[in-house]
Amino acid sequence: MKLLEECKVEPDLDRKIQMLYAINSMLPKSRRLKIPSLITNDYVYQALYRIEEMLLVA
Repeated sequence: MKLLEECKVEPDLDRKIQMLYAINSMLPKSRRLKIPSLITNDYVYQALYRIEEMLLVA
């Protein structure tokens, strides 16, 4: 959860994308997101929200 919060406030999009990949790789394979090749700032926020929801439900 701490990594999710750090990623949300990171101002650099490239660093934010790297963090998203790292967070996603820590998830079980069945729970990982399929991240598209073209990533926008909006996508990062949506992905982080979905990961956070998965973690809160689990």
